[in-house]
Amino acid sequence: MRTILFLLFLMPLLFAEAQTETEIRTHYQEINQKITESAEQGYEGPLYLNEWVTNKHGRSWPAVGIYQETVGFWYDDDPNHLPASERDPKTVLQKVIVTRRSSALTVNEEYLFMNGRLVFFFSQESEEGKQWETRAWLNTKGIFKRSLKVDGQEIPGAELNKPDYADFKRRMESLIKIGRSYLDLFLKQMMFP
Repeated sequence: MRTILFLLFLMPLLFAEAQTETEIRTHYQEINQKITESAEQGYEGPLYLNEWVTNKHGRSWPAVGIYQETVGFWYDDDPNHLPASERDPKTVLQKVIVTRRSSALTVNEEYLFMNGRLVFFFSQESEEGKQWETRAWLNTKGIFKRSLKVDGQEIPGAELNKPDYADFKRRMESLIKIGRSYLDLFLKQMMFP
């Protein structure tokens, strides 16, 4: 009886923290709309953008050749403007967009944040005529849905365990850590302690 009462008490808390795919898609569309408005309106737009560019002039990179990377941090307020008691500075980061080009490989990645947590990851890679699209939806427990397309074909879940997709599995395992590192980089570049 106690166990049932405990579970009934705990269930609303779990659902309050959980994100659904629909909620994440809605948030993704809202943030993309704000990014579009901000790009069109400049300083009048709803979001701010800080960019880090690596190898801006495209000079040959040691042991790689062509290499350039741009990381865009889209956020809705400077975390230093409000006292920490009123706002968690991690919640201002909305989306990180990474564009990377090295030799024949082109990578575009998106990390979507909601309330200071990574909730969605998207990656599009192309190399020598081959294309990969990766998507992952996350909630408080981790990845609850993932998708991989190779050359436009969806790869079924059972296939993902084959050695051909080992890199995909490794990337999914480290995704939360990478998302946290981008959040930490954002706070450090804003000089937030």
